Amino acid sequence: MNSCSRSTSVLSYLLGELDEDERVLFEKHLDSCSICSDELELERILQSRLVECTQPDTAPPELRLTVLKRTLTVQKPRFPFWQIAVTLLSGTAALLVLLQVLSGSRLLETSFRTLIRFVDEIFITLVQANSLPLMICSGIALIGITTTVASLLPEE
Repeated sequence: MNSCSRSTSVLSYLLGELDEDERVLFEKHLDSCSICSDELELERILQSRLVECTQPDTAPPELRLTVLKRTLTVQKPRFPFWQIAVTLLSGTAALLVLLQVLSGSRLLETSFRTLIRFVDEIFITLVQANSLPLMICSGIALIGITTTVASLLPEE
C-alpha cells in the first residue's frame, strides 16, 4: 500500500488552512509526490461535486404558471350573495307585516323577542362566515325591525 506521511495535509491545503510557510513547503512536496497530488485532485473533484449537489434546484418556468392558475382560481360560492340577501330581506319584510297585524295584541312583545333572536342568530352566523355584505344587510334589517316595532309599541 502506497502512502505518504504528508497526505494528511492535503485537505488543510485545499481549505486554505496552512500558513504561508507550510503552504509553500507543501506545494514543493506536491511537485515530487504523486500520492499527495492524486489525493489533492480527488479532494478537488469531491469538493466541486459537493458544491454542485448543494445548489438549489430550479423548477421549470411552466410549473410556476400552473401553480398560480390553480391558486388564483376563484371558486363560485354555493349561494350567490343576491339570493341570500333577497331571502333575508323577504323574511324580514314578512315578519314586519306580521308584527303590524299583531300590533293590537299581547303577542307583539313575544313576537318581537323571537324576531330579534332570529335576526341575532343570522347575524352571528354571518359574522362567523366573514360575510361583510350579508352582515350589513342583516344589520339594516335589524334596524328596520327595531324601528317598526318601536313605532307599534304603545307609549307608556
